Amino acid sequence: MKSKINQSKTLQNHVYEYLHDMIVNGFIPPGQRIVEEKVAQETGVSRSPIREAIRRLNSDGLVSVSPRGGVRVYRPTFSDFKYLYECRLGLEPTAAYYAALRMNEEQRKHLKNLVEEMNLVVEKKDLEKLKYFSTQFHFFIVEASENPYLMKMMNQLNSLMSFYRNAVLNIPMRLEDGAKEHQAVCEAIQTRNGKAAEELMRAHIQRDFQFYISMYSDGKNENSNSIKNSVENF
Repeated sequence: MKSKINQSKTLQNHVYEYLHDMIVNGFIPPGQRIVEEKVAQETGVSRSPIREAIRRLNSDGLVSVSPRGGVRVYRPTFSDFKYLYECRLGLEPTAAYYAALRMNEEQRKHLKNLVEEMNLVVEKKDLEKLKYFSTQFHFFIVEASENPYLMKMMNQLNSLMSFYRNAVLNIPMRLEDGAKEHQAVCEAIQTRNGKAAEELMRAHIQRDFQFYISMYSDGKNENSNSIKNSVENF
C-alpha cells in the first residue's frame, strides 16, 4: 500500500513540475486551456495524478479552474502586475543590499557567471534562455541575502512573478538595457557595496515596470495614469 502511495505522489510531482515549468517559462501562455487528455499523452501519466497536480497549481495561483471543470493558465490583470511590482520594490532591493554584504566568494563567482551567460543570450536574442537566466539571477540574490523570512515571502510570489518577468522580457527594446542593469547590480555586489546594489536593483525594477506600462497599458485603465506618476516619483 505504501509503495502505491509513494508511486502516486511521485507521478503527481512529475506532472506538477512539468506543468509548472511550462507555465512559468511561457510555453503555455496565460489564458490557454490545459486539457487533461493532452497532458496525459505528453507525460504518460493517468488522469488522477494530473488532477492532483492541477489542484496544486491552482493553489499556487498559476491556473484557474472554472465551476464546470475547465482549467486555464491564469491571466494576470494590470492591477496584479501593479501589486507584484510593489512587492518586488519592497523586497528585492533589500535582498540585494544584504546579498552584497553576505555573499561568499563562491557565490559572487556564480553570480558573475550568471550575468555572463545572460549577456551571451542577449546577444543571440535567445528569449527562452534569457527568461531562465533572469529568473535565476533574481532568485539567487534573494537566496544570498540569507534572510529566511525574505526568502519565504519571495518564494510565495516567485511563480506569479514569472508572468510579470516574461511580459517585460517580451519587449525587444528592454533586453539590452536590462542586461546592463543586471551587470551594474552584479558589480555593486562584487565590491560589497550594499547601498549601491540596493539602489541599482530598485532602479532596475522601476524601469521594468515603466516599460511594462508603456507597452501593455491601453491608457483606459482607471489607475494607469496615477500608476505612471507613482513609478516616476518612487
